[in-house]
Amino acid sequence: MSIFRIFVDGQLFYHPQLSQLAITEAKLSEDAENIDSLTLSAPFNHPYLNSIRPMASTIVCKKGDATVFEGRALSDGSDFYNTHTWTCESALAYLKDSQQPPFSYKGTLKGLLEYFLSVHNKAVEEKKRFKLGNITVTDNNDYISYSNSEYSCTLEAIKSKLINTHGGYLMVRYTDTGKVLDYLAEFNEHSIQSVEYGKNLLDVKISRDHTERITALIPLGAKKKTTDEEGNEVESNERVDITSVNDGQNYVYDEVAVKEIGWIWTTEVWDDVTLPGNLLRKAKSCLAELIAGITSMELTIVDESDTGADIGSIHSRQFVDCLSSPHGIDGRYACMSKTVDYLNPSGNTITIGASGIKLTSISAKQNENITELTDDLIGKTAEIQSAIAKADAAETTAKDAKEATDTVIDDITALQESVRECYSEISKTSEEISLTVREEYISRSEMATIQQDFQSTITQNSSEIRMDFSAVTDELKDNIATNQELLEEYIRFKGALIELGKVGNAFTAELSNNELAFKENGQKIAYISNNSLVITNAEIRNKLSLGNENRGWFDFIPRNNGNLSIKWRGPAS
Repeated sequence: MSIFRIFVDGQLFYHPQLSQLAITEAKLSEDAENIDSLTLSAPFNHPYLNSIRPMASTIVCKKGDATVFEGRALSDGSDFYNTHTWTCESALAYLKDSQQPPFSYKGTLKGLLEYFLSVHNKAVEEKKRFKLGNITVTDNNDYISYSNSEYSCTLEAIKSKLINTHGGYLMVRYTDTGKVLDYLAEFNEHSIQSVEYGKNLLDVKISRDHTERITALIPLGAKKKTTDEEGNEVESNERVDITSVNDGQNYVYDEVAVKEIGWIWTTEVWDDVTLPGNLLRKAKSCLAELIAGITSMELTIVDESDTGADIGSIHSRQFVDCLSSPHGIDGRYACMSKTVDYLNPSGNTITIGASGIKLTSISAKQNENITELTDDLIGKTAEIQSAIAKADAAETTAKDAKEATDTVIDDITALQESVRECYSEISKTSEEISLTVREEYISRSEMATIQQDFQSTITQNSSEIRMDFSAVTDELKDNIATNQELLEEYIRFKGALIELGKVGNAFTAELSNNELAFKENGQKIAYISNNSLVITNAEIRNKLSLGNENRGWFDFIPRNNGNLSIKWRGPAS
């Protein structure tokens, strides 16, 4: 059995089996997008009432061997009966105690977070320090550029430069060697315990907020760089947009959503995106979330681990399997928040799918499709047999699909109970077929041959392979677009002019029809034109020779004593 206990600065403050260490409240609020909080109350006769020092004491809550909360008290108070209550914040709040000085950073996303933690750890005591853990949030180019001219607290800097731009969640893990800070694109933990109607589910509240739905999005990237009158590169007010890669339109929209609710516009700014192609991909991904609105579920449950069962608790920042047929709930959902009263477990609540998480609607749609698949397959044995006959004539790449269909026929009685597993296996088989096709044809050298082979395969096989071909084509297009964007970062065509050098670099070269010029910070420092080399400043380390092979040479040679000698050298014989 996992017993809940509280420690203050390493000293036992609460144990359910010790009456002298009784408390009146221990309510923990977990929030995947914010700092967790704890409300702790103890009666006037608690022996260690004065041991809690706000902002100084470390308060640790454990359930069994697992740490469910670590942090500090922010404030304390007392009521008519002299019961003392402390409001506490979790260890993530330690990142508010340090300041990030003005900085300019160019590099990887991971490197920026490492920099922030390094500055933080040097400024605070040992108990407030973090080790860098898992980072699953990524940047398309794995290269970011940020700067800040003012001081800001570390937590705000992380939110401003990373979370608000790249998304993701911060999560603190408590280990034997210290606190570890993870930066996750999506949660990576799955609760062993499930939520089921008629078992541990007491109440359900489902809300769907459509006020934030958007059907059209105008994406804006980083501010464009221009050159002022003095030749210096400066930041303009004009931003990167998607018109050059989106058929002249500066927006993306969802046709289905527009037909449903009309045109509803918004604008999103990504200050770190400098390439139109990357901006377009971010815009499409963002729009996919905005068109659905926000769906959340609040479930009142009995945490089985609180009843003495040897099973892990449900926490925020986890995926939870939930099943309640009367409410249309069946799927794996993200637990965004949880309120747990350790002295009154019957009032515990968890919130799933809040704050724009779309897993709720996606899972519901998946289960709807599965139900339809079940109803469609049962009673249609003849159609399935016909499909098998057609599969017999397909190429060997479709044999796995036929075998999967045979399995369905052999066990049609159990189809309804195992349809989810069958659906997963069919998807898996499709992936294997597409991989086989991709390996076979991409190894060919000539593009024409590739096209002919695919056309032949399409004719002989089913529509699924035709769709897989489209997916491969799209993937190729994406790769080409990415390579094109990378090329444009170093080589840019401006009419009859070619500019060489990484975007934003101080040193560039420009090749035109009449000259090759070299620039530093936008100013021309040397050029070659009309059989002449013109350079602002020149440094010659050894010898300077003037003349030619027909008339001879004048050599300017520095002597060891500091003098300069001039020697004439005759023409070559």
